[in-house]
Amino acid sequence: MKTLIDGQGIAKKINSETKAQATKLRKQGIVPKLAVVLVGNNKASEVYVRQKQAIAKSVGVDFSLHKIPSAITLNRFKQIIKKIQTDAKLSALIVQLPLPEKLYTRELLNVIRPNLDIDFLTDANLGTLISKTNTLEPPTAGAMLEILRSLKIFPKGKQVVVIGAGALVGRPLALLLLNERATVTVCNTATQNLPELCKQADIIMSCVGKRNLVRGNMVKRGAVVIDAGFVFENNKVSGDVNVIEVAKVARYVTPTPGGVGPITVAKLLKNVVLNAERFKK
Repeated sequence: MKTLIDGQGIAKKINSETKAQATKLRKQGIVPKLAVVLVGNNKASEVYVRQKQAIAKSVGVDFSLHKIPSAITLNRFKQIIKKIQTDAKLSALIVQLPLPEKLYTRELLNVIRPNLDIDFLTDANLGTLISKTNTLEPPTAGAMLEILRSLKIFPKGKQVVVIGAGALVGRPLALLLLNERATVTVCNTATQNLPELCKQADIIMSCVGKRNLVRGNMVKRGAVVIDAGFVFENNKVSGDVNVIEVAKVARYVTPTPGGVGPITVAKLLKNVVLNAERFKK
């Protein structure tokens, strides 16, 4: 199906560039290293972490996984993050989301050192998107823009609807699009006219995690639909978009799996290597 975007192909190109860069750094005695903190036993998170670990190995990034029980207290969790960050060889640290509600606080996320925060979860790094002083891109939001770049579709002047306003994807994505001079509408749980708003969009970007949220009758002919939603039910992965319906009217649409996901991992590991290079300088 020509309308389906090949996320694997885009990710492969990025990973090839990252591997070349990591190899160059290793020859200089600099080893890019990523620490991942995983809390509890969320199945979707475990899938993502395994993907990150496998791709990290393939591109030459050292990987350390820190598994934490979900019953941990906030204060103890903060102490663990601080301890992990004492590793002088570390290039980046991520806390795998989602977290248990009691742990998902600004207080916790801001314990991550901004120079290690390649997910842009700290207030300091989110602020760089507002001021347009960022040197990296948040992995998932950046992956969605990478798809547009690969298609030579530029957000400037386009009507873009972002579905989802979460700190990990929706908000940074909206800021990146605004920086590209797109006209951006951000939809959240209080949005009442979602189908009508989507029908007006040149580009729809969804990042909620709800099956069949975006249907074919919500998309205008020739639009681009990019789906970063992730739903794991009955051992099956799906996204927000009903791809079969949307592919009949859209110019391009991402499948799930095989769309945004692989590119997100590729962008994450590229950030690790770029960070290692920046530390060298």
